[in-house]
Amino acid sequence: MLSSPASPGRSCPLHYRYAPGVFARTDELRAEVLYVVGGLYGNLSAWREAVRLLAVEERAAGAGRVALVLNGDFHWFDADAGWFGEVERETAGHLRLRGNVETEIADPEAGAGCGCAYPQDVSDAVVERSNRIIERLRTTARELPGVTAALAALPMHAVARVGETRWGLVHGDAESLAGWGFDPAALGADERGAWIERALREAEVDGFASSHTCAPALRAFTVDGRERLIINNGAAGMPNFAGTRAGVITRIGTSAPPDGLPVLYGRTLRGVQVHAIALHYDHAAFLRRFLAVWPEGSDAHASYFARIVDGPDWCIAQALGAREARA
Repeated sequence: MLSSPASPGRSCPLHYRYAPGVFARTDELRAEVLYVVGGLYGNLSAWREAVRLLAVEERAAGAGRVALVLNGDFHWFDADAGWFGEVERETAGHLRLRGNVETEIADPEAGAGCGCAYPQDVSDAVVERSNRIIERLRTTARELPGVTAALAALPMHAVARVGETRWGLVHGDAESLAGWGFDPAALGADERGAWIERALREAEVDGFASSHTCAPALRAFTVDGRERLIINNGAAGMPNFAGTRAGVITRIGTSAPPDGLPVLYGRTLRGVQVHAIALHYDHAAFLRRFLAVWPEGSDAHASYFARIVDGPDWCIAQALGAREARA
């Protein structure tokens, strides 16, 4: 029997919530090329590949502004003080948004558990393991002076302008840091269409870029006669498709991706190109580090090892809206 929606790991704290109208504000960031890196989960091999690709963009852009935003959950597997500290140091030079992981490390909400707000189709066993993982991360973070205060101070969302388009950058969805409204299942549900259209209209954005649900998706919606997009990059720090070993990030740019960039799929919106980009990180290096902290029998191993080595039961056609159900 599944636990109550109010159980730790399934509940959504009130301070996670905001109205879509908060995005109808002056943008904090302007760029010609923007990378959105969500769900890094402590995978420094994936992070270094993202930084390498960003350097390629900088060379191609010349004087154009190239930027990278981490939109939450850049910590997760790094439950070791040395590893956690490396993630903090290497990501600190970029705009970082806190996900539920960073929020619950820094300022735990009673009864929130991991803060994931897992829906009822996620098993209690997964939820309970995630709650124990976050407890271990809290212990790790307390070993590093100043870290929890720094994480607590991070914003939950941002607004970016790329070319003629405005983007809401979120971890979860248009109303909650841990919302599942931009999960592929929700994006494809007919009954959610009115909510999505309202959120895009009230936010006054051309699109949202999210992560949180670990399943990549790209969907177009017509609102007030204008096409708008929602792109979920799934996970930068884990494989996203069956039989693969690559993370995924979002690229939003006024120019086409440079030659050789591993483009998975994309769409053009008012002259701006929006793509999912594969991160072909050093799998062996990441796996060694993961297993050193999370050996067989541990919580993260039980929840994630199979995905790390084989990818999830998900394909690009489903990311683009095919009706097959996700296992």
